[in-house]
Amino acid sequence: MQPEYPNSRREVRFVIEAGATVKVLKSGQILHGKTVNMSGGGVLLHFEEPVSLAVGDPVDCEFRVFHEPGSPLPYWGMGDVIRLEDRSVAIMLKAGGFCPLNSELDSAESLRF
Repeated sequence: MQPEYPNSRREVRFVIEAGATVKVLKSGQILHGKTVNMSGGGVLLHFEEPVSLAVGDPVDCEFRVFHEPGSPLPYWGMGDVIRLEDRSVAIMLKAGGFCPLNSELDSAESLRF
């Protein structure tokens, strides 16, 4: 099945498989899923079980992206749910970045977009 909006992508998406932890800001609920693909402006997530989210829900996300064997690089993002399909959720990121392992997220240590 072809996506409904193939030309609406602003940035190139990359197939990246990573663990994802999503905090739903309105309820405080924590969800665990996996990334399907990511770009600088968004992420598509897959959940094993149906999730209670709605378009427009603000969320905080943390991803475990592996850049070399045995060394995950934490990635975080804040954004809004923009699409729901079965157990897939698209999130448009408003802010985010990479940071060194075991460090506090602050402007001196994080690369933000």
